[in-house]
Amino acid sequence: MKLAFSTLGVPGLPLPDVLRLATAHGYHGVELRAHPEEPVHPGIGAAERSDVAAEFKGSGVEILGLAGYARVAAPGDDEPVLAEIRALLDLARDLGAPYIRVFPGGDLDVQTPRRPTRRPPGGSARPPSTRTTWASASSWRPTTRTAPPPTLCASSDWSATARWAPCGT
Repeated sequence: MKLAFSTLGVPGLPLPDVLRLATAHGYHGVELRAHPEEPVHPGIGAAERSDVAAEFKGSGVEILGLAGYARVAAPGDDEPVLAEIRALLDLARDLGAPYIRVFPGGDLDVQTPRRPTRRPPGGSARPPSTRTTWASASSWRPTTRTAPPPTLCASSDWSATARWAPCGT
C-alpha cells in the first residue's frame, strides 16, 4: 500500500522539511497546498518550479496534486476563477503533478436542471462550504471535518490516485 499526506496539515513547512517528513515516515506521495503563503504556489518562477520538481524526483516522493483555492461556480465573473485554474494547471504541469483540487463556490439557492435546490427540514438551503458536507440528502445533518485526513491510501495501482481516500474508509 502506498501512503501520502497533504501539506494542508503542515502549513508553511519548508519543502526540504516536507520531503524529510515524507521519506522518514515511508510516504510515497504528497499533495501540495498551493497558496501564496506556501513555498510552492502559482506565483513561483520557472527556475523555482524546476528546483521543486528535481527535489521531489531526487527524494523518490511523488507530487500527487496541488490543493488550490479556486472556487468553481462562485457567483460573479468566471474569468478570475478560470485564470486561477489555468495558473494551477500550469504549475501542476511544470511540477509533474497529475491533479489539482478546487473547491465548490456555487449557491444552493440557484436552480439548475441537473441539481435542484434541496432544503433541510425547517430551514433554508445553505451555500456549500469547504468545511461542511451533507451526510445525506434526506437527513441534512452536516458533518464537519476540521482538518484534512493525515494519511491517504491508494490501491496498488499508482495510477488510481483519483480514487485516494482516507485510510479505513
